[in-house]
Amino acid sequence: MKKQQENYAEELQKSHERWAYIYEHGTSDPFWEDGVNLDLVRNHMFYYRGKIEEAMSPEDYPAVYFKEIPPKVDQNYMARQDEIRANAKKSLAAYKASPDYKYLLRHQDDFSPKTKQKLCIAAVIGYATGLETAIENDRLVDMRRHERPDSYLKSFEDCVCRMQETPTEEVQLSLFSSSADALDEPENDGFDDEEFGGMSMM
Repeated sequence: MKKQQENYAEELQKSHERWAYIYEHGTSDPFWEDGVNLDLVRNHMFYYRGKIEEAMSPEDYPAVYFKEIPPKVDQNYMARQDEIRANAKKSLAAYKASPDYKYLLRHQDDFSPKTKQKLCIAAVIGYATGLETAIENDRLVDMRRHERPDSYLKSFEDCVCRMQETPTEEVQLSLFSSSADALDEPENDGFDDEEFGGMSMM
């Protein structure tokens, strides 16, 4: 029983520390604002205080029991707002500068709708366009998902590889893509179009 009492006190202390950390640094939650998580941790504090009351006499309450529970904050609260916005803009710039992303934009219509869906081309391009929309609408939770752009840049690269490995019979050449490649030829995006399924895109 004593061990359980100690656990309640320890968990209550952890909840206080967790709340303070989230308030200052935020979380990496991909869907919910920091205010939602702060409210959840605050509820944990009440829970563990209740457990201490059930398991112990008032004269035996640990010091952490008397620690003031933080006030309720707006559920839309987000920590590091300016930092998140700045990092999102940097990530979007990195996406748009990526040779793989440029390749996706140029060649996305070289495939039938069915093959395009199978290769997840629109979804991968949507990482960049979605971030751009999030920035325009100041959606901080969505922007925070892109603070570390490496995984998204890798998705661009992987999608290009899938496109280039697609059998030639699944490729439908579009005049638009061919014209775009002709216009972009001096830029040299680092890919050999002759390797695209063994089929020249020019």
